[in-house]
Amino acid sequence: YPQSQQLRKEYSLAKTLNELTIELKDFILDTLNDPRSKVKVKRYEFNALDVSMDPDRESMPHIIVSMGISEATFSIETGKKIAGGMGPVERYVLKWLEKGLTLQKLRETWMSAEKIQRAKDKKAQKTQSKFR
Repeated sequence: YPQSQQLRKEYSLAKTLNELTIELKDFILDTLNDPRSKVKVKRYEFNALDVSMDPDRESMPHIIVSMGISEATFSIETGKKIAGGMGPVERYVLKWLEKGLTLQKLRETWMSAEKIQRAKDKKAQKTQSKFR
């Protein structure tokens, strides 16, 4: 039973991160496809865009945005870039982070990611202690 509960939490986190990825893609496309613009960008051009979190990688609340071979880490606390680079897409990621409730949603998602990671770490410690 506890394992199925853990799996539901992991699924919920993955779903939330997927929804945030879609929200970022939509924001970039809406911004780039401004009615005054002559160039229209297609959705498939951003298929490789991904938003993730990794509490093991960096203890400070952050998101990792990747697209193809480009990747950058952004602070959820400040909305600023911590590391990496996204090329021209980076400025749209920064604008998205400044938009409305984006950082608040990311903070809430981070808290869930941390809880899941702590549970995984605790389980791993129990497993290691059994084999010592």
